[in-house]
Amino acid sequence: MIQIITAPSIELPKFKSVFLAGGITNCKEWQKEVIENLKYEEYEDVSLFNPRQEHFDVSDKSASYKQILWEFERLEKMDIFSMYYCNDNSDQPICMYELGRNIVRMQNRFPSDWEKRIVISVEDGYRRKADVLIQTELATQNKVFVDCNATPDLHSQYIMRAIKNIE
Repeated sequence: MIQIITAPSIELPKFKSVFLAGGITNCKEWQKEVIENLKYEEYEDVSLFNPRQEHFDVSDKSASYKQILWEFERLEKMDIFSMYYCNDNSDQPICMYELGRNIVRMQNRFPSDWEKRIVISVEDGYRRKADVLIQTELATQNKVFVDCNATPDLHSQYIMRAIKNIE
């Protein structure tokens, strides 16, 4: 079964949880594709934290604060950290910060199997690909694979593999 928890829902995860980190502003709706792919695959029960809201006013300061708070709290509860960089109109600079921060978070929370709990994908043509590779290499000592020719479909497959590989 798949449980989708979309911002700003306060629903709690029922299963192993995956946070779908990646661009949400000025980016295509890659999360929708990942979720659709996961719905049609056989896997264990999973809860997906989806930060992309259908209607979000970026000019509303209180909405921005609530969004960031929602993400911060869900990132504290995730079992798998999934980061997807799409080749679109945004360099997704906040995602660079989130990548480094959450690699360290996973290493501290799950010291025995953290590398199995991190899924990183980059679409071909993403302008900051080298930065993602360098940051991941330095933070993980090359223990985490980064697919640099990813699609939402491939990213979904990597998430499924991670779900199956954690206890």
